[in-house]
Amino acid sequence: MKKRVLVIGGSMFVGRVFSILASRTDEFELHVVNRGRFPLNNLANVTEYKCDRHAATMLAHMVPDLKFDAVIDFCAYNQGEIEQMISAVGSRIKQYIYFSTASVYDPKYRKVKEEGDPLMPTSSEGAAVEEYLKGKLLLEGELEAAAAKTGIRYTILRPTFIYGPFNYAPRESWFVELIAKKHIVPVPVDATANFNFVYVKDVARALMKMVGDERAYDEIFNLAGPERVTYTRLISDFERYNGGSFDTREVTVEEVEREEIPLPFPLTEDDLTNGEKLAKTLDFTYTPFSEGMEDTFKIFYDMYTT
Repeated sequence: MKKRVLVIGGSMFVGRVFSILASRTDEFELHVVNRGRFPLNNLANVTEYKCDRHAATMLAHMVPDLKFDAVIDFCAYNQGEIEQMISAVGSRIKQYIYFSTASVYDPKYRKVKEEGDPLMPTSSEGAAVEEYLKGKLLLEGELEAAAAKTGIRYTILRPTFIYGPFNYAPRESWFVELIAKKHIVPVPVDATANFNFVYVKDVARALMKMVGDERAYDEIFNLAGPERVTYTRLISDFERYNGGSFDTREVTVEEVEREEIPLPFPLTEDDLTNGEKLAKTLDFTYTPFSEGMEDTFKIFYDMYTT
């Protein structure tokens, strides 16, 4: 029997890739609720409903009276949005999977982020927290409280930097566009930071494994590949994917900050997340970084040269 999944939002990047890959397996029946900016109803096993998540009454009537093995919520950002969703369709949900972020960990601890590490404070007594992160933190607690009250099983995901096709954040694509258009690529020669990534297709595969899997119930997982990456490694890999060198300009961290060069990754402070718990719990293997990034490079390169 197919697993029935209600997907909230996410038609642009991660949710889009998940819907595409899940539709190809014939193991899922997807019901996707979004505002219809990037239609997905041309995919097999996908039914799409054009609806804003905040229109709770409309949503409750629009989504069929079906039982769902899981809800995957890609786009809850503000306090109250999960409670509203559970109020609308909660009695039909077995598992609620929520996309948070690895940025919720308290940066004071400056080490490899683990699921049990302290989180950023949200009260006015603590350090100031940007609204996006505050919303994610509050929603994690909101889901846990709602699950305890209703009996819904929850899974919270905290991804590090996600890369891959359809990524609308100017991260890896920022470099690829410069390379494809023969522009000069700034290279920070004294950057010391290490960081890690998770491939969007790995996120999609992990989601497919955890839907309806009791091993994922009432758990929090980081999503992060094991490889440490630096700007030196990135530029070297891009040269290899490009089939040769490209025009570069060496810059210092001081010049990057002074000239406001929009380099997308940390320069001097590590940003590392441990994704081993997911791998061990769900018998999951991350795609090697060079393999996933090479596929991503080729897709974006073709996009910028055609």
